Amino acid sequence: METLGKILVPIDVNTDCKEQMSSAIKIATAYKSGVILMYVIPDQQLREDIKLIIEKSATELLNKAKDSFAAEGIEVVEATIKFGNIVETIVQKANAKEVNLLLIGENEAHKRAKYKLSAKSEQIIRASEVPVYLTGQKSKNTISNVLCPIDFSEPSKRALHSAILLAKKFNATLTILNIYESLDYISYRINIDLEAENNSRLERAQKEIEAFLKEFDLEGVNHTIKIESGEANEKILKAIEEQNIDLLLMGTNGRTGLNGLIMGSVTQKVIREIPCSFITVKKINVIGVNKVSYV
Repeated sequence: METLGKILVPIDVNTDCKEQMSSAIKIATAYKSGVILMYVIPDQQLREDIKLIIEKSATELLNKAKDSFAAEGIEVVEATIKFGNIVETIVQKANAKEVNLLLIGENEAHKRAKYKLSAKSEQIIRASEVPVYLTGQKSKNTISNVLCPIDFSEPSKRALHSAILLAKKFNATLTILNIYESLDYISYRINIDLEAENNSRLERAQKEIEAFLKEFDLEGVNHTIKIESGEANEKILKAIEEQNIDLLLMGTNGRTGLNGLIMGSVTQKVIREIPCSFITVKKINVIGVNKVSYV
């Protein structure tokens, strides 16, 4: 049985969370998930009267969100207000055993910046062990066209596993994309047939993807398999634009935790410029029995 136990939804009075809420309702309804609502007040030296005003506003926002979920028949299993560092507090809660998906919203103010992804969102994505679903205010709140780039790694395997299940659940079209590196230039001192070498690389990529996909059940999924050469981040962004992709799933490598954060360079480049909602996957499947993890 396909399950997605609990979704953590951190909300903010300073952000229009309409699309974030809509996406959370859509996913929670589809998988009968419970929702954990959280509001984090920055850990600052606040006067008691100011603290009470902020807590009152946060409580009103949480109650309004609870009513929205209740109207859709979704259980809010917890609604909490915390004081502390926003990123650390959210990540600590997300990495707790009961959370299966962290669903965050991007602030519209950052859409005018050079990179569309805010520093706070990027820090959360880097540090979270559980899958992170980020939706921007301009997202279409639909799951009709799904893109999953693969590089045959374990994180991309987990991303594809979830992409297939989501495509089935929402009757979406799935594009599976593999990008290999071709040779455009080589020193004249080296005697090599570039065309033959690139043809060989393409054939190798075709064999690798064929072997990779044997592990997955694509029956009944409207899907396309694409193999392209070039810069991975450029090809992924181009595919999103040309195919009207509304949800991207990507695996990302790297250590987690709040110290020494790293993430896959391709994933980092793509999500900074992402024009659609996306889910990043590390060690845990988005959909499965409780917290399904590949070790």
